[in-house]
Amino acid sequence: MHDPMGIPHDLVEHDRAEHWLILAGKAMAISGGMLFVALIAMSLVSIIGRKLGFGSVNGDIELMQAGTAVAATAFLPYCTLLGEHIKVDFFTENMRDSLKRPIDGVAEVLFAIVSGILVWRTVLSAIATYESEEVTTLVSLPLWIPTALLVPGLFLMMVCAIYRAYAHFHPTKNIPGAHK
Repeated sequence: MHDPMGIPHDLVEHDRAEHWLILAGKAMAISGGMLFVALIAMSLVSIIGRKLGFGSVNGDIELMQAGTAVAATAFLPYCTLLGEHIKVDFFTENMRDSLKRPIDGVAEVLFAIVSGILVWRTVLSAIATYESEEVTTLVSLPLWIPTALLVPGLFLMMVCAIYRAYAHFHPTKNIPGAHK
């Protein structure tokens, strides 16, 4: 549920599990935001240095690519808890709750499965890039490091989707992110 200005709602914790998921999701989102700020600062230093003739930050584009992926992934768990990930609820929006909850629960289960596949494949990718000793061109950053740093956000996103699915299938349970 959004307010008229399009600002997302705040989460209200309903139990201990949700409390810890909210804390972990917020901490991860804040760390992603801080990483974005650091990347912007690095980019500004590089651009200004280039314009003033001091040179740019070596490997700034490589670092920006790796850091942006990690930072963006850090927002996914909190977005999932809010129920604000990409979904099409056009057909279920006006359904009665007794019909909508199980349909949304199935969607959350599917989302958790896809998240689990992403975790699994990202772990395998990190292992493969570690074993191949692949590095970036300019700064020789081992590619397994940013790849491995994607895993915590994807894993927590999966856990949040599982929790939301659980809440949808229990009629007495409040759904995280929903106004009840």
